[in-house]
Amino acid sequence: MYNKVQRVVAVPLSSGEISQLLLKYPRWKYDGSKLTRDFTLRDYETTWSFLNQIAMRSHLWGHHPTITTCYNKVNLQLSTHDVGGVSDIDLKLMRRIEGYAEGREQDK
Repeated sequence: MYNKVQRVVAVPLSSGEISQLLLKYPRWKYDGSKLTRDFTLRDYETTWSFLNQIAMRSHLWGHHPTITTCYNKVNLQLSTHDVGGVSDIDLKLMRRIEGYAEGREQDK
């Protein structure tokens, strides 16, 4: 389910569509079933602020990523169980997450 208020149905995306869309987001990887990305944020507080934004948006949309974190490192995995792969909802959430990360990642 997408969006707890409006109940929008997820639209599955083909591998070709996903690959094309990811050209704009080279840090995200697609393994055939999910989108993944690793983040290294500036510090602990920044990490949890980032995670709280993701958690609130995910809850509102009724679409929850798999999140693994340790101090300032975060691994995100996005997929839509209802369609058995990646959907338009995952892409929308991915774009939103990129906005949340902007200016928060640790300089390399």
